[in-house]
Amino acid sequence: MTLQPRPVTPEDADAVAALMRRIVADHPTGFELAASEVVEILGDYPGIVFEGCWLDDEIIAFTTILPRTSSEGVHPFLFFGDVDPAHLGRGIGTLMLGRAVAAAREIHVRDAPEESMRVNTRALEGRADQADLLRSQGFTLDRHNFLMFSALDELPAPVLPDELVLGTVDPADAEELRTAHNRAFAGYPGYTETDLINWANFMVTPAHVRNDQSFVLRDPARDNAVAAYVFAHEYAIAPSGEQGREAYVAYVGTLPDYRGRGLATNLLAHTLHACKAAGFDTSSLDVDTANPTGALGIYERAGYAVRYRQDSYALVE
Repeated sequence: MTLQPRPVTPEDADAVAALMRRIVADHPTGFELAASEVVEILGDYPGIVFEGCWLDDEIIAFTTILPRTSSEGVHPFLFFGDVDPAHLGRGIGTLMLGRAVAAAREIHVRDAPEESMRVNTRALEGRADQADLLRSQGFTLDRHNFLMFSALDELPAPVLPDELVLGTVDPADAEELRTAHNRAFAGYPGYTETDLINWANFMVTPAHVRNDQSFVLRDPARDNAVAAYVFAHEYAIAPSGEQGREAYVAYVGTLPDYRGRGLATNLLAHTLHACKAAGFDTSSLDVDTANPTGALGIYERAGYAVRYRQDSYALVE
């Protein structure tokens, strides 16, 4: 029996999705894709390095490196990966993580050698094997994130200010919303600006985007400037692992001039009511446990509770 690492192709989509199902049946990962989403991510992200490791004819591990555009002297990458629980303890994770880090270094040297390289990834809380593997490759513990879940029961009633105008997301406003998002998150620890390509491929064109359940508050007194926003997505497989339709809240943001007025709390409540009315059964989101904007409290007031924690790790060179 021979291990064969190689790039994942669209023809491998069903096998990769089946591998992810086996992994998630053992532990949550925050990165489970249906076959159609495997095909989509391969086509939509320039420079993606998506590898699988086959044992004879069966895929038993995967890694994904997503390069992002340099910002403020940092060339960032996102890493996802895992191993079939039936094949742990055989050095497969070490092999595949090493290959992924090497691929990120090659891209970094080619595209942004004058910048520092930063690779971000996560390990499930309590999984010492994952943490040990990451540390062995030079990753250090950075932050912590909660996956939060709501059954969409007993939602708070939203109270939106009369002086602001509520509307759904219009794809024609994608660049304006990207700029607003970068302003809203400027100064957030570890944040690098979202570039045009990644914004388009995550927030505008994918099948998971739900513009009718995504909302923007605008200020007519300032030429309809964006004051706050909530973006909702729907993935083929619910991030919480629940059955039924799940609205994943990708981003909640308030622009600096509009903070302290409860806009995020009330716009999120409005969004969840709209999702429930549209037939969604549950909602989930991901939040930094030390978010400096008080996001954790906003989500708890909206009815979310922690489902599990992931620990964020970073490799900086």
